[in-house]
Amino acid sequence: MGRTLTELYNDHSNFMVTGHRGASFEFPENTLLSMEKAIEAGCDMIEFDLRGTADGVPVLLHDPAIDRTSDGHGEPEMFTLKELKKLNFSYFLQGMRREAPAYDRMEIPTFEEILSTCRSGAAMNIQVYAKSEKVLREICRLYKKYDMYDHGYFTIYPDLIEPVRNIDPEIELCTTRGWETRTEPENLKLCREADRCRFCQPVKEYCSGETFGLLRELGLRGNVFFADTPEEAAALRALGAEGVLTNKAHLICKIKF
Repeated sequence: MGRTLTELYNDHSNFMVTGHRGASFEFPENTLLSMEKAIEAGCDMIEFDLRGTADGVPVLLHDPAIDRTSDGHGEPEMFTLKELKKLNFSYFLQGMRREAPAYDRMEIPTFEEILSTCRSGAAMNIQVYAKSEKVLREICRLYKKYDMYDHGYFTIYPDLIEPVRNIDPEIELCTTRGWETRTEPENLKLCREADRCRFCQPVKEYCSGETFGLLRELGLRGNVFFADTPEEAAALRALGAEGVLTNKAHLICKIKF
């Protein structure tokens, strides 16, 4: 049984491990299989990305197009859910695009399929890339339907803060301001004080011991993007990090910090 966000937030003895797009090195990213394997490995959280279909259904996909991970071409918004379900989403594995799919069949999952299957197994870091209000409203509706209020947060850019809060002000947020700039003190303060975040996602190349000290001072739990080796994770832990995202859940979850 996965722990709530509050339980994870309050337990500073626990080094949080988040499966980035699931267990995405060994299994096709952003698929139900990848999420289940990340939970099986022992991840505290699973992270995934949401985009919308032509008929307004939130599905798991990181890229603006389906070309890298499937045998289809184009933006997901060009296809209905039924059309996307006919494609095979197992073409990207172990960091490379394959000539043939890794599995005979690998469907793109919907947000609701992930919620109904994985909600009790781990907390969720939900990256929202909705292009339309219709899709955003559906994502928020499903969040409420499955009572995700202490079980998952939206990771979003600042331009989505107001739209999400207008739909449902109780949805928990993790806001990101740029890549290099998100760990700057003023942006971390905005994250905590203006955006009312409990969790943030700093980038490892721009983190230092001072960064993690400020996070503790502000009351932010940082899940660092990212660490794929035990050495990287241990080094971040030694600097003061309290958690990491990883593509290699099977490796990082085995570490005893």
